[in-house]
Amino acid sequence: MVVENFFFEICLLKTMENSTRENQRYYIWVCWKNDKGADDIHRELVTAEGSKALSKRTIYRWIEAFEAGQSSIEDAPRSGRPREAVTPSNINIIEDLINNDPHISIESIQEVISISTGSIETILHNEISVKKVCAKWVPHVITDENKRKRVEISRQLLEYLDNGFQNIITGDEAWFHFFTVSSKNDNKVWLRQGENRPQITRTAKNSKKRMFCIFFSVDGIVASVVVEKGHTVTGDYYRNIILPTMFKKFKEISGRSTVRDVMLHHDNAAPHKSKVVTKYLQEERVILLPHPPYSPDLAPCDFFLFPKIKKELGGKRFERIQDLARAVKLVTDSIPQEEFSECFQSWRRRLRRCIEVKGEYFEGMEQLN
Repeated sequence: MVVENFFFEICLLKTMENSTRENQRYYIWVCWKNDKGADDIHRELVTAEGSKALSKRTIYRWIEAFEAGQSSIEDAPRSGRPREAVTPSNINIIEDLINNDPHISIESIQEVISISTGSIETILHNEISVKKVCAKWVPHVITDENKRKRVEISRQLLEYLDNGFQNIITGDEAWFHFFTVSSKNDNKVWLRQGENRPQITRTAKNSKKRMFCIFFSVDGIVASVVVEKGHTVTGDYYRNIILPTMFKKFKEISGRSTVRDVMLHHDNAAPHKSKVVTKYLQEERVILLPHPPYSPDLAPCDFFLFPKIKKELGGKRFERIQDLARAVKLVTDSIPQEEFSECFQSWRRRLRRCIEVKGEYFEGMEQLN
């Protein structure tokens, strides 16, 4: 049907001063039959309805539904909707809607297809097999060159790891606060009706804290070094204080007299790559393992050790650095050796996954095997 009388449209708009959404949908249908675009329809609805006008995005979805064969503009009953609402036509329409806009809400889908929310949820979960999750934050925007390097270095690391873990030490620096707020899950409480939610303050970025350098192997913690107050980890500090302390601890634990042929893994922080550090490791005959760029997801300290420590410290307050250091040691000492061994196995799986997805950040794609 084509409506050619321009005055009909004007009169229809004037009668919509107190219109329902159904009236607006009918007007969208009339205009669509007259080949009028969504922008024009939206402008006219805003003129007639003001803030009550349907959004432009909703108008686009209704037009898509009409083009897909949808003819009804009526609201579906909110409950007791029969199974007949879950039809191939409705499934196809909803699938197209979420393909076009992965952020679309159930309410917005209902604006287009006019079936109950229960039927929409049935289609989403049982027929299309989708679920809505939050987007995953990633550490960096990685370039194609970064992805290529992630794959290349992952292959190199796998060659070392596939030959065993016994000679590998991995480590990094991390800030630990004298007070860390508990995780979101740990802060959940049961409330009775009428009770207010408790309040808690985030850990301030400028709150009191101290840097720790922690190293571990497949057998457990090798060394935990507290950086002196007022110092930062420079190349010189890392070479003169951190590494000698760690190597001394390693020799005591392993019963070795040298660290020759030990394989050390750390990330690409500037102090780690400095000339004084590189020269020192060469003098000690330590093999330096490579690390992919922008890859905390491939660093054992970042995906295993530091999150575990910070979780245990959550909600605890310390007044002295000695107390904080003692608490960190209690956490690391309580980790079973089996978990360190599993961490190295997980490292291998992550490296393989990185190669499979061609260097993309893979966490959140699917569970690692």
